[in-house]
Amino acid sequence: MDRGIIEKKDVDSLARCRRQIEQVSGLGSGEGWTTADFDHLSEAILATTGACLSVTTLKRVWGKVRYDSSPTTTTLNVLVQYLGYSNWHDFQDQAPQPNPVADRTLPRRIDSSPVHTNSRRLGNRVIHYKVAICLIGLLTFMVVSDGQKPLSPQDFSFRSRPVTYGIPNSVVFDYDATASPTDSVFIQQSWDPTRRQLVSRTGHQHTSIYYHPGYFLAKLVVGKQIVREHDLLIRSDGWHIAVLQEPVPVYFKADEVIGQGKLSLPVSLIESSHVPMQPQPPVVRYRYIRELAGLRSDNFVFETRLRHDYRIGAAACQQTRLMIHGVGDMFFIPLSAKGCVSDLFLGVADHQVDGHNTDLSAFGVNLSKWVTLRCAVIQNKARIWVNGQLAYQAIIRTSPVDLVGITYEFTGTGSVDYCRFSRPTGELVFADSFDSRANPLTSKK
Repeated sequence: MDRGIIEKKDVDSLARCRRQIEQVSGLGSGEGWTTADFDHLSEAILATTGACLSVTTLKRVWGKVRYDSSPTTTTLNVLVQYLGYSNWHDFQDQAPQPNPVADRTLPRRIDSSPVHTNSRRLGNRVIHYKVAICLIGLLTFMVVSDGQKPLSPQDFSFRSRPVTYGIPNSVVFDYDATASPTDSVFIQQSWDPTRRQLVSRTGHQHTSIYYHPGYFLAKLVVGKQIVREHDLLIRSDGWHIAVLQEPVPVYFKADEVIGQGKLSLPVSLIESSHVPMQPQPPVVRYRYIRELAGLRSDNFVFETRLRHDYRIGAAACQQTRLMIHGVGDMFFIPLSAKGCVSDLFLGVADHQVDGHNTDLSAFGVNLSKWVTLRCAVIQNKARIWVNGQLAYQAIIRTSPVDLVGITYEFTGTGSVDYCRFSRPTGELVFADSFDSRANPLTSKK
């Protein structure tokens, strides 16, 4: 398949390979991929296989760049190795589903940072986290297949401490990896292997900058093995407001966007920071991260009222997402214009569904008007109401975890009228009505 006419078997196999990569990577259909998507895939392939496929090469495989020749055997081998196969011929000869990367569920421990800001699929960006569990499984498989004796975590130490309060925040990692048999020692900020940095085997400190508040699972990696990992909570200093972009977001002060009964970042303020609204609308994020007084994921009530404030051009779908953060688990609640529900993804801890194979039409609403949303979990049974109507319910089967915050994301921009967390008994734990800069815990509506 290096050049010339492609046989039908090869055409079908390549199409199947692309579909599986789209599913495993979490990027969705390649039809709407941007350069940022191809760049993310290139990094994920490198982290998984150790081989680099350029953005241009990947665009050729997906037909985004005109190219008369067929993909080389080397390229095809790397693509299917990302899926867990040994080589291209093995992929062609075996059943459609790959073996080593069969588990495509979300990892229990999730980084809150975005990989990119493609607003067309804001509701599906969460599926990027599925790559984490695939990579972890594949790395374990590689260690075993190499015949290497696993390293003992007791021979290593790994701790961290933020240097300040708020964002951005540098974190100092104290580590001891002198027992490593290799110089390939890395500190990884979170689940995302692209946020991994090589450190000295004989060193004992390393610092990293975190540009977003949230819950993270930091890792000390030796060779291909995670030898140590620990929870890392980066708290926000009140509400954290940002327009997402890489590598550094555009930040806004809370007193610029909070007042008169709402949290709202106007288009004029975004544009005054030299962030264009077209042709690709930015993703606006409001995030509050801190412990919620012992509130846990198996028994809580969350209530809010929100609105999408931008419906021009590529923001026609008004993609909106809420994230309820837990220590190692998350809830993802999507909203969109009625005609765009196929692109939605809903995650309730370990229970995840998407609009391609599940009817999520109840989450399609007129977001130009205020929308009320309520999520109640009582004894592991989750129910979500949109504008007073039951939209979805599911059973949570994972162990309960402490809740540590809330995020709102809008493709374009949007407003929040109020935000409340309470216990099923009605006891208020967190509330903000945005009437003033008072402590949200005492600001009720």
